[in-house]
Amino acid sequence: MLTDKALKDVMACISSCDELINGRFIFAENIITKILQNISDSPEIYELIAECMKNFNFDREFNRAKVKLPTKDGYFIMPESKAIVLPLVFCILVDIRDKKLNFHEFLKNYFTSENISEFENFAQTLIVPFKNAMMYCFDIDENQSETVKKLGDDEDNQEQNDEEQLQPTKEEFNVEDEVANQKIDWFTSGVDIVVKQMFEELKADKKVNADLKSDALYLLNAILNCCEKKDTNNLSAYIVAVAYVFKPIKSLKFLTKELKAKLIEFYQD
Repeated sequence: MLTDKALKDVMACISSCDELINGRFIFAENIITKILQNISDSPEIYELIAECMKNFNFDREFNRAKVKLPTKDGYFIMPESKAIVLPLVFCILVDIRDKKLNFHEFLKNYFTSENISEFENFAQTLIVPFKNAMMYCFDIDENQSETVKKLGDDEDNQEQNDEEQLQPTKEEFNVEDEVANQKIDWFTSGVDIVVKQMFEELKADKKVNADLKSDALYLLNAILNCCEKKDTNNLSAYIVAVAYVFKPIKSLKFLTKELKAKLIEFYQD
C-alpha cells in the first residue's frame, strides 16, 4: 500500500497526464517534460517502469505498433499488455523531449483522423492507456483520484494560509518589495495592452487559417489570464511560445517583437 507521500507523487504524474490529454499541441512538449519530471520525482513509478524495462525491446515494440500503409494514412496500435504500455510510452515521451523523435511528423504520419485532431488522437491512443496502466498498477480508481486531488487542494490551501500568516504587515514592506511590485505591474499592464492589440489584428486578418488562429487566440487568452493573476513565470513561458506560434502570422510581426522586447526589459537588471 502506498504511503501518503508516495500516493501524492503518483497522483501528480496522473494529473500531468490529464493535463496533456485535455491540452493542446502548442503546450504539449512542456507538459511531456513535466510528466517525465513527475516520474523522476516518484520512486514508485520510476521503479515500476524500470522493472518493466528489464525484458523490453523499444525498437521492436515501437516498430510493431506503427502501421504505415502505402496509399492511406498510417496508424498506431497500442499493445494490450500494461507491462509493455508503460515502458513504450515512457520511451516515446523521452524521445520527444530529447528531440530524437520529430513530434509533428510522428503525429502527421500515424495519428491523422477525420473526427479529432492529430494531437487528440495521440493523447487518446498513448497517454490514456499509459495513465490507466499506472492507476491499475497502483490500485487507484477515479473516485480515489478525485479524493486525493481534493486532499491535495486542501493541503495547498492550508500552506497558503500559513504563508499568509507569516507575511509581513504593510508597514514592514521594504523599498525592494515596492520596486519589484511596480516592475511586475509595469510588465503585466504593458503586455496586456499589446495582447489586446494582437486580438484586434488577428480577428481582422482573413489570411490566417482556422487552426492557427484558434491556437493563437488560445495562447493570447492564456497570456491575459497570467497578466490578471500577475503570474510572471507562466507569462514569460507563454511569450516565448508566441514567437514560435505566431511566426507565420505576418500581421502580428511587429507586435510580437514588441512583446518580446517587454519580456527582455523585464528581466534586465
